[in-house]
Amino acid sequence: MAITGIPVGGTKNFTAVPDPPGSSLQAGNVPVWTADDSLVTLAVGVDGLSADISVSASDTSNTFNLTVSGINSAGAPISTTVAVPILPAGPTPATGFAINQTN
Repeated sequence: MAITGIPVGGTKNFTAVPDPPGSSLQAGNVPVWTADDSLVTLAVGVDGLSADISVSASDTSNTFNLTVSGINSAGAPISTTVAVPILPAGPTPATGFAINQTN
């Protein structure tokens, strides 16, 4: 699935799959996720292959870099970085009605 972005104040789930298909990581290796924006938080799954990524409501950036690093089955370090757009916050939920007389 394409990287579509995260709204300010929102959380989205991301997954990582070893590439190319059929390749593997070193036994026991748990991938590490990082973001280059201090207002982005990461809640990484136990196996390191998924993470819930949250953008603070006070973040004013337009994008951040998300990186997943690990060790392949040959013992070599691997890493991939993607740019994740930070989107405007969604519409504010209604809290009532404004009533006006029009005639």
